[in-house]
Amino acid sequence: MALEIVCANCDSDDHLSGEPLDDGQIRLTCAACRIEWIRDPRPRCPKCGGEDLYHIPQVILEKSRGTQMSIQGIHIEYGCHDCDPPEVKVRGGRTTHLPDRLGGSQ
Repeated sequence: MALEIVCANCDSDDHLSGEPLDDGQIRLTCAACRIEWIRDPRPRCPKCGGEDLYHIPQVILEKSRGTQMSIQGIHIEYGCHDCDPPEVKVRGGRTTHLPDRLGGSQ
């Protein structure tokens, strides 16, 4: 899922520009309505708001020939060390990144 950033004042997404700040945040400016705001691009836990997160690589698979599945890329999701149960912290309880069985495979 792509992150969509729009102006809170005029809902424009075509007239936005960003400038990185020294603390890792981004100053966004809307050229259409001339407002500025600060955005923190670092991921946070939606439950507790914490920054102590770990990576959960998710494989993006597509069928390439018949039922053959090919890895098209990897999407990174985040888990929280404080909120997630221990069995989820280890790759969703799995020992590999690939699922046991893919839908539509034999």
